Amino acid sequence: MLIETAYREYGRAMVEAMSRFSGDEQTARDAVSQAFTKALVNKLWLEHIAEGAMKAWLYATARNAVVDMKRREQRFRPFPIEELVETHRSDDTDRLLTEDLMAKLPTNLREPLRLKYFERMNSTEIGKELSLCPATVRTRIRTALQILRCIALGRA
Repeated sequence: MLIETAYREYGRAMVEAMSRFSGDEQTARDAVSQAFTKALVNKLWLEHIAEGAMKAWLYATARNAVVDMKRREQRFRPFPIEELVETHRSDDTDRLLTEDLMAKLPTNLREPLRLKYFERMNSTEIGKELSLCPATVRTRIRTALQILRCIALGRA
């Protein structure tokens, strides 16, 4: 079976199954996308195995992608910007320090971070706002927080 045919036949059902598995439709879509990307990389091998084996491989690959994404989310410990903003909203010094730190970030990292912590948007909403996929938004936020940690610890 061709990968393109498998996508047409199983794609929607895989998204539904991964959505039930992950509890998040966007994670499910990302996982299915990753599975079919890996399928294209392994195209020569996959197109010469039985249809049932290909289907099982696709589902297992998508499931593993969901598990990997969920593990990454659990390892991610956000910088406590929310607490700073909530407890010191009226303190001009903290506001200036926060603005100074944010200004040190590249725009492509600063804007997703601002939308997440100051506008309280989730990665899907930020993705729509910035024309990015939610996974990219999460990666940029994680990268921005790592840079801010390095700056705060004097390693930058």
